[in-house]
Amino acid sequence: IIMEELKSYFSKINPVLFKHVSGKPKEFIDAFRAHNFLNETAFKEHICEGKHDDSYYRKRKSNAIKIMQPLFLISQAQGSSLVKKKYDECQKFFIVGYKFITEGARTEGIRLLKEAYKIAVEYDFSYMACELSSNLYRHHAHYTKDVRSARHYAKQVQKYLNNYTAEKQGEYYYNQIVLEKERSTVDADFMLEAIQNLDNQSGDSIKFIFIKTSIKILYGLYTGKYQIIITSCTDALKFFNDKPGTYPSYYLFLLRTKGTAQMAMGNYAEASESFQKAEPFTGSNTYNIHTLQYYKTLNALHAGEYQTAYALYLSNKRCKIDDIREQFAIIEAYLCFLSHTGHLKLDKIFRMRKYLNETFKAQKDKQGNNINILIAELLVYLAKDRDKFIDRIEAVKDYSYRHLKSPSTQRAKWFIKILCLLPHAKVNFHPVALRRKAKRYIDLLQSHPVRMGEGFAVEIIPFDQLLLMIENKIMKKVA
Repeated sequence: IIMEELKSYFSKINPVLFKHVSGKPKEFIDAFRAHNFLNETAFKEHICEGKHDDSYYRKRKSNAIKIMQPLFLISQAQGSSLVKKKYDECQKFFIVGYKFITEGARTEGIRLLKEAYKIAVEYDFSYMACELSSNLYRHHAHYTKDVRSARHYAKQVQKYLNNYTAEKQGEYYYNQIVLEKERSTVDADFMLEAIQNLDNQSGDSIKFIFIKTSIKILYGLYTGKYQIIITSCTDALKFFNDKPGTYPSYYLFLLRTKGTAQMAMGNYAEASESFQKAEPFTGSNTYNIHTLQYYKTLNALHAGEYQTAYALYLSNKRCKIDDIREQFAIIEAYLCFLSHTGHLKLDKIFRMRKYLNETFKAQKDKQGNNINILIAELLVYLAKDRDKFIDRIEAVKDYSYRHLKSPSTQRAKWFIKILCLLPHAKVNFHPVALRRKAKRYIDLLQSHPVRMGEGFAVEIIPFDQLLLMIENKIMKKVA
């Protein structure tokens, strides 16, 4: 239903545009971005029919984004706008060339088919390359009697047919996994089966390699096996480096994902290197530029390079993209906590009310950013106002019980339980008493590494580090 509403939205904007985006994920995404679909006013007007009921709006937007996220990921395999332009050019040469041949102008027709074939091979358009090589094979086999050329194109038919078959099988597995994830019935065994079957495929097209790597990334996220993500991204990057530099979205996505997995594993220097390599591929896209800067800031925070993180925050805090600006607002709250622990000196006073206003929309995401928002709020209160910290504990307990149930939120749940024990009568903000009372949750934190979320997000500052800061810098004053 939501997909039909999204199509309807585009058809209202531009009926001609609707014909191009229907059923084509990359074009769908381009139109989605170009018309600022995530703008609140536009969304309410076109999808929510002008209704301003918050629950109705949140449900609609949540469903729409769930659809758009897998579309966005798979659309990366369609390449950049240059690739789209080249595909259209290839198709044009194919159609016109075939028309010349049917009208008797074979020489000109074959010339155009060869031009189309060059583009299809250079940009890895498997289906087009298979069709074109088949036509060129027939031409050399039946008209010019050029056996050598005929054999060459016959091999190309087989190669690109294999690629096209592999791509379609990859798409089937990918779509099945995304569907099962939406139903919360995804199975690690099915993911593993998909990976094994695709590894046995002989396809070597860009699209196939990217889809196969995407499935391995989803498997690594689901199982917490981040080395699989790093290895698969590294292998894919080696493959793409041999191809034309017309797929910057590939390089950016793979390097950024690899860097995030390295960060989650504590390999901060390697993560920094991956993010550094990704920078040239952001182009002039503001969203990509600031998103990469956000991950670089996270890596600096995890590595304990707080001054570097602060400098990155100052450079990006006024980002005009709402979602990214919210992320940096959350980081500001953690930086405020670091200033109270003596790790950093801020140039301005942190205001809690302003922070909560800036992150108001993100707070509605009960499984995502809201966790970091809530923890940052508790940390700042813990450092500045114990009474307000105690007042928030009951609400936080209820939130934790109701929403933190998935494997990706386990560490957050344990850390919040530790925070909730701070005002307990047998602890009373004493570090030694806390270690004794919260031993179970502290042990769980130490035995379970940092997890990446489905949006490739990680903890702003690892909870283990935060706990040490609380004990050494905040609670010591009370003790």
